[in-house]
Amino acid sequence: MKQEMVQISKKEYEELLEEVGILRNEEMMAAVKESDEAKKKGVKTWELRT
Repeated sequence: MKQEMVQISKKEYEELLEEVGILRNEEMMAAVKESDEAKKKGVKTWELRT
């Protein structure tokens, strides 16, 4: 597989690192899944703002 190098800003890089950290955190992913299930049931859940 050929690799390609791209340039991104430091801010974008740090945001991607944070997102990967969340995806690898089992407790955080369980909370996200629980929130998604609650939304399907019509329960008002917390909202992330960026």
